[in-house]
Amino acid sequence: MIIVDDRMAREVLSGRRHPTLGDQPVATTWGFHYRLLRALSDNRVDGRLSRSVAKGLRATAVDPPTTVLEVLDPRLTTHAAARLSIDHRLNLLSAGLVAAAQHHGAPVVLSAGNVGRTWPDLFASLSIPLSIV
Repeated sequence: MIIVDDRMAREVLSGRRHPTLGDQPVATTWGFHYRLLRALSDNRVDGRLSRSVAKGLRATAVDPPTTVLEVLDPRLTTHAAARLSIDHRLNLLSAGLVAAAQHHGAPVVLSAGNVGRTWPDLFASLSIPLSIV
């Protein structure tokens, strides 16, 4: 399994898998899933995620087939995320991502625009493989 952000998840749901993902199963966290759904649902905004979105993609993103994109259950990692938030001064999105990667032993692939300034060093210190595309 590889964990991705909202931008990468949109690409996967659109049938455009980045070569970095290979043939591995793809998953995203609840936080990134929320951001994706918000972007796809807001008709007032024409941003990177919401641009030219077909209704079918919006509907698929709400409950994606797990064979395409699994949305990870945050209940499995909430306690760890809270601890990470305290120990590393992380917000909800980043703490959930790190906790999910640790829990599932999964590498993370993020879009360059979604990478926090301290994330590469943090991921390296926690031995979580991180690819930025």
